[in-house]
Amino acid sequence: MSNKGTFQGPLDYIDVATRIVDFREKHPEGSLQQVSWEVKEVAGRAFVVFTAAAYRTPDDPRPGIGTAWEPVPGPTKFTRDSELQNAETAAWGRAIVAALAADTKHGIASSEEVRTKIAEAQGPPPRDWPKEYEAAKAMGPGPLRAFIDAAKTQGGPPPMIQAGEKHLAEHTPIEGDVIA
Repeated sequence: MSNKGTFQGPLDYIDVATRIVDFREKHPEGSLQQVSWEVKEVAGRAFVVFTAAAYRTPDDPRPGIGTAWEPVPGPTKFTRDSELQNAETAAWGRAIVAALAADTKHGIASSEEVRTKIAEAQGPPPRDWPKEYEAAKAMGPGPLRAFIDAAKTQGGPPPMIQAGEKHLAEHTPIEGDVIA
């Protein structure tokens, strides 16, 4: 039995780069153009919204229009600081699909969009509390105090918090101390 045309899983989506190559092959005079971009607030969160058009010809009367949005700041190390570019790429892929110039047997979302959603669902990697503690301790009292405060509010290990507070108490000069 053939699996052609059957969804095989989240990484079975077509990436935008492939969609662009296919679009150029089908429409050599075509172009991808920005329609608009803006930042919108939805339910107290900021999103960058990008809309693109896929023109099959220079005078295409009905270009494919695609819109995509990304949260700001991006929730993963891969999306943070590139939210606009990610939304732009996704919008191009959607515009190409809307122009009926790309295969949608595997869905409209691009493989980039699917990978981003999987990374968001998995959440950030676990914190390396011991490594962060040693780095903060080496930088001095200010960074160590900031580390302790973060550890207290973000579920850091209590023994590490106690060790940090003890280190501060033993190594932080008290006002009026003379440091030679």
